[in-house]
Amino acid sequence: MEYRELGQSGVRVSAIGVGTWPMSGAFWGAADDAESIRTIHRALDLGVTLFDTAEGYGAGHAEQVLGRALAGRRQQAVIADKVSPTHLEPAGIRAAFADSCARLDTDYLDVYFVHWPNIDVPIADVMGELERLRGEGKIRAIGVSNFTAVELAEAGRYGRVDVLQPPYNLFWRFIERDQLPYCREHQIGIMTYSSLAQGLLTGRLTRATVFGEGDERPRTMLFQPDHYGACLDAAAQMQPLAARYGKSLAQAAINWVVGRPGVTTALLGARTVGEIEENAGGVDWSMPPDDAAALDAAGRAIFESLPDYLDMFGNWQRSDLQRRRYEQLGRLPPSGA
Repeated sequence: MEYRELGQSGVRVSAIGVGTWPMSGAFWGAADDAESIRTIHRALDLGVTLFDTAEGYGAGHAEQVLGRALAGRRQQAVIADKVSPTHLEPAGIRAAFADSCARLDTDYLDVYFVHWPNIDVPIADVMGELERLRGEGKIRAIGVSNFTAVELAEAGRYGRVDVLQPPYNLFWRFIERDQLPYCREHQIGIMTYSSLAQGLLTGRLTRATVFGEGDERPRTMLFQPDHYGACLDAAAQMQPLAARYGKSLAQAAINWVVGRPGVTTALLGARTVGEIEENAGGVDWSMPPDDAAALDAAGRAIFESLPDYLDMFGNWQRSDLQRRRYEQLGRLPPSGA
């Protein structure tokens, strides 16, 4: 397993990490806690050190599962956690931090992220409290998730942002326009999420796939009728490229994202032992240039067909806070979205 430093924080993480949202029992459908714990243990055995969670994942359930799994093994793990946008007042951050640590059975967090911006709370206040937590030794690195380059620059006026967590994969490449160049210029690490496009880059989904109760992926942007079939066709086109090297499509897609200049680590939502074992096979190899270019081109064709979406979840359609945020940034939802 390869290990890399998150920005200038001194925090080293494995090139892939386990995203625990699917272990929460929310958004992705039901989860088996015992299998989730076995998956975390197997990840550690494979050299995966990074585990990402959030207070918002199943109202803290993902944190509880991770805490149980890391009992006696905390020092082997790098825990990245997130404070929700409704808890960004300084007192709210401190209370959320304490609650998350209690669920995780730890007294510190390696990385603490702002999950989403909140335009109603001054970022100076947010960064000030995060820097106080860092100064007290309670967190080792500060992260922001789903921030634009403009928002990154503003946050950076009031503290050191060590890492950005954005969606990034072969199909979804909006960060290449501004966040990725900004992070490279300012030595900010990038921890990608939805690195397998919410399962579209596993090769396991088809037009006949029936999503189980509680699985909310069909309401996200890549799963909309205008895009879903095209994504499946592109995935089918990519599979033979991966197979030439004895790799699955998922492994080839992971290899692509962890190899992108500026990317530090890729989060992957494994929730079974088999999935984390497959994901670990996405690193420590390389695809020859011609086939790598073909893989990239197949994914880029999907990206270039997308409207200028504001996020993967269509939050501007459901959240007044997000809509006002995008309006303040001078951005409007894509026509017809």
